[in-house]
Amino acid sequence: MAMWDPFREFARVEREMRRMFDDFWGRGIRREALPGPRGAGVPATKERGLIGTPAVDLVEKGDTLVLRSEMPGLKKENINISVTENDISISGKVERAKKEKAEDYYYSERVCSAWERTIPLPVKVKSEQVKAKYQDGVLEVTLPKTEEAKRKRKEIKIE
Repeated sequence: MAMWDPFREFARVEREMRRMFDDFWGRGIRREALPGPRGAGVPATKERGLIGTPAVDLVEKGDTLVLRSEMPGLKKENINISVTENDISISGKVERAKKEKAEDYYYSERVCSAWERTIPLPVKVKSEQVKAKYQDGVLEVTLPKTEEAKRKRKEIKIE
């Protein structure tokens, strides 16, 4: 019969947690701290800012790439977009205020959060021709490809 050791139990729980994270994030990722978004292959410039950032869809439509992101409740003045030929950065800021007054007691609660993401582009784009539209809480950015990035198709005859 062995004597119960609480520290051995903590070590067992830690091993189990590491195994679960390895299974979830992929084997071979070993870190001293819990894995962050980069371990999952999520492109972001600020890992700590990724939580709560809007999801992004990037699709190819002929000679352009189209990025869409739902950002409900955000004002377009609080969205910033910058583009290079290789990546696109999107940042936003949310500020909400709620105040209540009851006799001599004031209650004020402010919510303020900011985020930023940089998404690598699969092909080079013409950054000077990028257009963005924000309507009904959905951001849509159209990124025209450079001439060298456009795929040229050639029909091959089968002999």
